[in-house]
Amino acid sequence: MSEFWDLLVVGYFIVMGGSIIMILLKLLIPHLIFTIDEVCDDKMMICNCVINYMENEMGVTIQNLTITFDYSSNDGCRGYYQQNTHSIKLYHENLDNVHSWIITLIEEIHHSIFVSTKSGIRMYEIYDRKVGYDNNPLEYAAKLYAVNNFRSIHRILKKKGLIRYKV
Repeated sequence: MSEFWDLLVVGYFIVMGGSIIMILLKLLIPHLIFTIDEVCDDKMMICNCVINYMENEMGVTIQNLTITFDYSSNDGCRGYYQQNTHSIKLYHENLDNVHSWIITLIEEIHHSIFVSTKSGIRMYEIYDRKVGYDNNPLEYAAKLYAVNNFRSIHRILKKKGLIRYKV
């Protein structure tokens, strides 16, 4: 009978320890746990806030950029900037959490700034043919900008109440 109580106590501590770890993770890194649909009411307000941040940061004006959200399955693409329509499409099926959603949004807005002109498109295509997508300096610049500015943008979105984590 003593062994049963020992196992019960061990099981209790395992469950309690796991619960405490989950609570700590949700408090420390919620942007890696929650999806964007769980933490916000209006994704377009977030997009507009990110666009305003990037316009102020870079000293540019982004005009007539449309952003759409696609919930259908696809080949693994997280987001796409289309030059001919000056639009961004985010594929929610491939964006697991708030972090990947915001990073992808920043990258695609970055592309809309630097690849929207005919010369920018030509340069992107030349790099893509010569070194491929993964080594394309315009892709690398967008990814680096997104990683470097994620914390600042995330902090602003939380302060404005556009993102609310429910822990």
